Amino acid sequence: MTAFLSLRRGVAAFAVAVGLATSGAALAHSDVHHSEPAEGAVLRASPPAVVLQFPAPVRVMTLRLLDEAGREKRLAREGERSAAVQEVRATVQDRLAPGAYRVEWRGASPDGHVGSGTVNFSVAPAGR
Repeated sequence: MTAFLSLRRGVAAFAVAVGLATSGAALAHSDVHHSEPAEGAVLRASPPAVVLQFPAPVRVMTLRLLDEAGREKRLAREGERSAAVQEVRATVQDRLAPGAYRVEWRGASPDGHVGSGTVNFSVAPAGR
């Protein structure tokens, strides 16, 4: 009986380890590799565009730019929306006033794993 319980615990521990390892890999391939503006950047002026780069192709289903009050700012997304890409780019349609902003994205990798994230940046008041 003790050998059976020990084997059962070992199998359970192995299953947990495999689950953690594969879920981390699934999430890792949909993380942002690079962004413009960069996470935490303080810009002197409104950015002309938002760019997200991924380490592997991702079909970005949602891309939004929000101010600190949660109001959505207009973006003109470039390229094919339904294709999996390693870079998504969108032109900022209106000049952003000084303040905090966040880019929110949600996408799916070709193997079906869904990921999402945010990139936070701010525009400094003139003269700073």
